[in-house]
Amino acid sequence: MAKPGDQSLLEVDPKSIRPLKVSWNSGLGDLCGDPGTCCFGLLCLPCLFGRNYAQFRGNGCCGACCLYFWCPCLACYFASDLRRSIRDKYNLLPEPCNDFTVHCFCSPCALCQESREMRYYDQDVNPAKPQ
Repeated sequence: MAKPGDQSLLEVDPKSIRPLKVSWNSGLGDLCGDPGTCCFGLLCLPCLFGRNYAQFRGNGCCGACCLYFWCPCLACYFASDLRRSIRDKYNLLPEPCNDFTVHCFCSPCALCQESREMRYYDQDVNPAKPQ
């Protein structure tokens, strides 16, 4: 017999339900999906990190850009933290491997993928209104 305050096995706390994680909309090596971002990252990788950071956090890009440029040995940490935040916000799987490893071995591709992903979700949430 259930006592007051006991939860039955069929009751589910709505806060504990998490939606399934989904795959990224573009692959890590899908550089032709957005050649402009790819070229921007190729010419100035710290600037691409700064732009992604500013777009995601909603503040300026200069600090993030300078941090990425002046602390290259720590850039993987900064970039993997932003990637984790992007994955959490959009409920994405850690593909192809964990965020730190992706940025250690392929940071330019990862930053381009993150930029494409944010643009995809921003357009999906805020589609252009037909005139």
